[in-house]
Amino acid sequence: MPNVLQQYLDVFQAAQQRWLEAHSDYLQQLWRQPLLPTHRQQLAQQLENSLASGASLLRASADLHNDLQVLNERWLGRQQKCWQEYLTTLPKPFGHCMLPMDASLSGCLIASRASRQINHFASTRLSNAPLQAVRGAQRSYRQPDK
Repeated sequence: MPNVLQQYLDVFQAAQQRWLEAHSDYLQQLWRQPLLPTHRQQLAQQLENSLASGASLLRASADLHNDLQVLNERWLGRQQKCWQEYLTTLPKPFGHCMLPMDASLSGCLIASRASRQINHFASTRLSNAPLQAVRGAQRSYRQPDK
């Protein structure tokens, strides 16, 4: 158990460091901007830079969630191995009664992996969505009317 707690602490420390770096980048980006942009290109660059640093903040949060899910999967995997070792020590009649528990541990592990992968994909795509939307709007704004 102390090993698991240390791993959780390490994950949170790494996440805090990533978040502080992303937050620092965001604040530096915010303070470097002039109060009033002088031309359209400067305004577009300010908007894109702000959205990119905001996406970094979202990614830092998503990375923490992903790391915690990975740690949870490792813990579930270890629990499943311990359970399977325990099942081998039981007499045969009792072992068959415990198979539903073994199946449920396997199901939890599979569901955890699937949800982590889906969540990671969605969160990384979602963090870039505002930036892609602004770029798309800029492209359509630049195109002449037909």
